[in-house]
Amino acid sequence: MEDKLHLVSPEEQLYLQIIEDLNKPRGDGLLVNLPTRLHPDQIDQLKPLYDESNDINSMFLSCARKWGKTELVGYILWRHALLNPGSACYYVGPEAVHARKILWDTRRIQKFLGKDTDKYLNKSQGRSGYKDQEMKIMLKNGSFIQIVGSDNYQVANGLTPNIAVYDEFKAFNHRWHTEFAPNRAAKAAPLIIIGTKPRPGNKNMDQYDEILEYAQANPQEWYVAERTTWDNPINHLPAQKQIIDQEIKQLIARGEEDVVQLEYYSKRISGGKRAIFPMFDRNRHVIPHTDLYNEIQRDLKRLEWYLITDPGTVTCFGALLCAINPYSKKIYILDEMYVTEIRETSTRRMYPRMEAKALSLYPGSSMEDSWIKVADEAAAWFRNEAMDQYGVYFIPTDKNNNKKEDGLSLIKDILVYDLVAISSNCVNLIMEIEKYAIDDRGNIPKRYDHLIDCWRYLLSTSNYNMHEVLEAVRYKSEKAIVKKGRMRHPELDDFDSENDWMSGIFSGDLE
Repeated sequence: MEDKLHLVSPEEQLYLQIIEDLNKPRGDGLLVNLPTRLHPDQIDQLKPLYDESNDINSMFLSCARKWGKTELVGYILWRHALLNPGSACYYVGPEAVHARKILWDTRRIQKFLGKDTDKYLNKSQGRSGYKDQEMKIMLKNGSFIQIVGSDNYQVANGLTPNIAVYDEFKAFNHRWHTEFAPNRAAKAAPLIIIGTKPRPGNKNMDQYDEILEYAQANPQEWYVAERTTWDNPINHLPAQKQIIDQEIKQLIARGEEDVVQLEYYSKRISGGKRAIFPMFDRNRHVIPHTDLYNEIQRDLKRLEWYLITDPGTVTCFGALLCAINPYSKKIYILDEMYVTEIRETSTRRMYPRMEAKALSLYPGSSMEDSWIKVADEAAAWFRNEAMDQYGVYFIPTDKNNNKKEDGLSLIKDILVYDLVAISSNCVNLIMEIEKYAIDDRGNIPKRYDHLIDCWRYLLSTSNYNMHEVLEAVRYKSEKAIVKKGRMRHPELDDFDSENDWMSGIFSGDLE
């Protein structure tokens, strides 16, 4: 081996030594005979980042509990710092105090290379190689690794990274990324975002999903993946598996199946204790658009048609195009508009597009006579401009006399009794329903609700109620009890005919 080393340069010898030190099996990996520091799935996730044949320099990893994210984070930072002299390498956690407890005080990051760490530390002039107050590791090659917290977002715009890792981004102060992200451009710094997914109602879910969607839309620059607890072979050891199985069992016993899916399988599902619409089910309530439109073809003129809008110029302009069968009380949500680009939310941009959608859904109809048009009462500007520019009157909502909680309760009942059919085209409405959840304080958040608000406006404008439906439910229930008890109640038979329009609610043929 020594003879072969004479054939390589000192720089190449250093590189080989660094790679050897980084990849020595350590810790729990020895229990499953791992040949390297990282387990196989961690290695697979890093390949796109280190593959020189592509342009990927950033990663978004949604990792379940006990997958090994902290180990991976340490590996990424130490590798970059050692192989790229003079690099500023930042670990960013939600809070500096928490990061100190889990990484710095335990010396997990300082001694990442075990006994091999000291050879790389800058201990000149009596230094230890560490700056405890700053949580900073100083290396001989001029690189440093520093731990910071997103709660100290004031310093973010003063940092110029060569690489940065966001750990548990779901709990970040949202102002951190706004201040820090532009600084990456100076050195084309890679960004690694890693951690468990946020629960519905999480305060940073908006920013988390926004960056995730950007990463998914730019696969040439970002690698995106979801990893589960079971992708780590260490978790298959009998003792470790028993602990995890017990944790999962306890969560299921508390009715928190959604937490199990999120924390152990990295899957965000609707439902759970925080969900406002846990009864929503895509398989029951969402219909392929073509099938749904075919269902209503014969009844186009019988239906009541609504264009419901929640105009906004800053965050979102939302609109739903709906129809209600006044006899069966079935609601058909046929299409939506969800525009977030400010330049596209003016009346002149929005109204012609809404009208075109409406007339395509109900050919031959008149916007003036056939459609009931509604707009948020707070958006007087839109109602005035629609009248001035297009001669179209939008009825203002009456939110003050219609409590939000009452509207949400009615939507829940509609979902429970399957009195709504949502077109598969309404992807943003479906997204809002699935994400709609109370926050950490038990409050209904004012986000992910533009189209849900439109649905509430539809119900209040149409004076929607379920009296007949609930009466039919009671009637069918009583009839079942009578039959089961083998008793004759002629007074019930008078209404039990094939022509009874309410029977359609239970036969699935809602006319």
